[in-house]
Amino acid sequence: MPNIILKCTHSGGSSVLRDLTTESTLSDLQTAVQNITQIEMNSQKLKSGFPPKLIDTEEKSALLSNLGIRSGDAVHVEKGAPSSNGSSAPSSNHVPLTNQPASEPAPRAVSRSIVRKVVPADNSCLFASIGFVFQGDTGKSISTALRCVVGDTVLSCPDQFPDVLLGKKREEYVTWIQNPQIWGGGIELAALAQHFATEIHVVDTQSLRIDKFGQDLNCSDKAYVIYDGIHYDPLYEPSPTGQVTVFPLQDSDIEAAAMLVAANAKKAHNYTDLANFTLKCGTCGIGMAGEKVARQHAKDTGHTNFEEFK
Repeated sequence: MPNIILKCTHSGGSSVLRDLTTESTLSDLQTAVQNITQIEMNSQKLKSGFPPKLIDTEEKSALLSNLGIRSGDAVHVEKGAPSSNGSSAPSSNHVPLTNQPASEPAPRAVSRSIVRKVVPADNSCLFASIGFVFQGDTGKSISTALRCVVGDTVLSCPDQFPDVLLGKKREEYVTWIQNPQIWGGGIELAALAQHFATEIHVVDTQSLRIDKFGQDLNCSDKAYVIYDGIHYDPLYEPSPTGQVTVFPLQDSDIEAAAMLVAANAKKAHNYTDLANFTLKCGTCGIGMAGEKVARQHAKDTGHTNFEEFK
């Protein structure tokens, strides 16, 4: 069964949870969190998503895969007052839990089409995708510039991007994200959505869900990228005058078109299983399977330049 690899941030820093799978439950997650933080399960306040939202921890048997928790996500833990039933106090913005299998509604037919623009798989695909959306450019220079934008945004918004969320001191994070070998994710998407004052919607090929970044910014527009488990590509609508990459927030037809692209990609199995995808070390040329093996190789050798190959 596929592994779920999560980043867990807490007051003591950050840790990586590697032993969970799509069959793991909320109880399994809380046990793993307790082991690394020493925070008892009935005192844990767990948050996920960006911005982080409180998870209702009452249904211990809920599957992580049904909670929308995917490999690569971050879970944030704080110590709260113990509860009598082992759950955190309810909150108006909690993430609802369900132990029922998630259904996948068939995408509705639409008259418009949206197209995937394939960008280089060079560890900066998120930045290249955002560069294409807002600047029409997928080159290394735009990726470098956008990494700087992320760093500046994080420094200027300490309340929105606290150290505990970043997993390191802000100044350390700003230096770290400039490394072209570092992959982007939710934090970087949130910072870029804020910079461009546009919601960024990430269509997940494997789960067929849309993660929306910048929803708290009162934006009037949105843009789309598609995510296959490891790689991001931008989506655009062809037009007689060029390529449209930014759309009115209420444009439901373009959302349906984006979901159709994802559904077709999933049907073709065009997504990456993080537990089993193949990588090649760009430094020594060794091939390996799965993110866990790649991380261990990086730890053992100091090599950080990886490329996916099939």
